Amino acid sequence: MKAVYKMFIYMVKQITHEMMMIMLVIAPILAGLFFRIGIPFLEEHILCHYGLERIIIPYYETFSWLLAMLTGMLFAFVGGLVVLGEIDDNVAKYIMITPTGICGYLCSRVILPALISGVVALVCIPFFSLVTIGLGKIIIMVVTTLLNGIVSTLIVVSISSNKVEGMAIGKISGLFGMLFFVPLIVTGTIRYVFCLFPMFWIGEWSVYGGGEKLIIAFFEFVIWICIMLWRFYTKMK
Repeated sequence: MKAVYKMFIYMVKQITHEMMMIMLVIAPILAGLFFRIGIPFLEEHILCHYGLERIIIPYYETFSWLLAMLTGMLFAFVGGLVVLGEIDDNVAKYIMITPTGICGYLCSRVILPALISGVVALVCIPFFSLVTIGLGKIIIMVVTTLLNGIVSTLIVVSISSNKVEGMAIGKISGLFGMLFFVPLIVTGTIRYVFCLFPMFWIGEWSVYGGGEKLIIAFFEFVIWICIMLWRFYTKMK
């Protein structure tokens, strides 16, 4: 565990040397400020001016979900970019043959940033939320979006061959979390086309309720993580 911690600290030092990664880390806080200040201003002072009242208010809780997803995905994605950078520099394979192994390496680069994102989200959601959200729902937000960040990042590091390619695939993998919004905008059975994606079931739970949907989402997260870990292990052999 001490070796994993040291590798994580080394990664933090790498992040502080790149402005792009620093911006990715602080982006969720900037987004939270925009949601907390900008959205009510838009609703009250711009839309109402044109006679469009209560257009955004019914979706205030959705902005909390979006903030949680941004926090989980961006923090984990930063770790993913570090992994791809180390692969480009032919450093990753040498780290993985140390006693920490591939599991310790991914733990320091993906899992720990994701866990930190969970702590940040746990603080940011109540602070920036536009509506009152119960602690139970906040915890579900944090856990599911944390897992979503891990899956999205594992997709990037297991498919991309270099850092530049990872940036492109990262934008596509971001759609993995956006499937949360499908049940909000698509009605009818056609929406179940996306049933193989866990965030779809989280969206279903958010809109229609039903604890079994959370269970389905959890098992799908586990399956996706296992597939991506296998893909990354095969890639690095």
